[in-house]
Amino acid sequence: MIVVYVGSTEPYSGKTLTCTVLGIRWQRQGQQVGYMRPLGVMPTRIGEELVDEDAAFVARQLGLETAGRDLCPVLLSPDLCHIDPATARKRLEKSFAAASAGKEVMLLNGTGSLLTRGTAVGLDGVSVVKMLDAKAVLVTRCTSFLDGDSIIAAQRQLGDRLTGVILNRVTDSARQHVEEHVIPCLRDRGITIFGLLPEDTVLHSVTVREVAEATGAEVMCGGDGMDGLVENFVVGAMGVEGALRYFRRTTRKCVITGGDRSDIQLAALETPTECLILTGGMRPSHTVLARAQERNVPVLLVPQDTLSTVSVIDEMTGKLRVREPSKVEHALQHFERHVDLDLLDRTLGLKQ
Repeated sequence: MIVVYVGSTEPYSGKTLTCTVLGIRWQRQGQQVGYMRPLGVMPTRIGEELVDEDAAFVARQLGLETAGRDLCPVLLSPDLCHIDPATARKRLEKSFAAASAGKEVMLLNGTGSLLTRGTAVGLDGVSVVKMLDAKAVLVTRCTSFLDGDSIIAAQRQLGDRLTGVILNRVTDSARQHVEEHVIPCLRDRGITIFGLLPEDTVLHSVTVREVAEATGAEVMCGGDGMDGLVENFVVGAMGVEGALRYFRRTTRKCVITGGDRSDIQLAALETPTECLILTGGMRPSHTVLARAQERNVPVLLVPQDTLSTVSVIDEMTGKLRVREPSKVEHALQHFERHVDLDLLDRTLGLKQ
């Protein structure tokens, strides 16, 4: 059995998405694939069990029926900081044996930075890789030559267990710099680069439903449009003419504005808009609601002011996770275009 740890030197870099893509791809190639997240930080309840939210999602995508306690044996909490590391390791080893039974490839989904997260309980990524005799694939955001430092630091800890790196969410403005400086620097140190994934608006969009949940919004109309994807957030605080020009240039957007700005709301509804967020708890006019209902644009009412609402959304978009099936298929195609998956398979020993 080949054990693959997908880790990173930072949080929210694409580890869960990478596990999902690799797992589905290997299943389609006929491999028996298992999956687990040794250390979880986002508990959610499934039946009577607490399970890490990301782990439950990946297991569903892979069609696995792994018990929750084995899918993510250790969920971080304040109380868990006092657990004996030996106890945590025994729990992981037991769950790993159960989750990997009968599998040809076992995917381990890292949490946060593999250099630090879980250190208090002896389950940092480097320790897990060594304990479970895994091969490591790093997924990391990259915008500057400075990002190479953390990758090289991980290489020093992992040694030959590091098989290679996927550079993720590389912006157009950073691409030339990454190709001319970061990649050669890493290759000079013997680090294999599997691919460079450019920033993708679809993958890093969010549904209207997720926006509503994050902001605690009341949905006033347009309930059929809650699965629409938002790529851009626009604060409507300008004059109507300026707003209309800007709104016309910005697609797949959510417009955030005060509940008393009917002029801005109606201007947004004349352009491609996925939803309106009305702040300050001020209910919109009947004219706005009628127009939104006609265009099936959800109108979300939130009690907080515009600045507070923007702060909530900024935090949410910094932690975006793939949840929609359409995004998963798009991610597969994105990886196939930009990552040398055959090289990755050969390096892991899955292909000759």
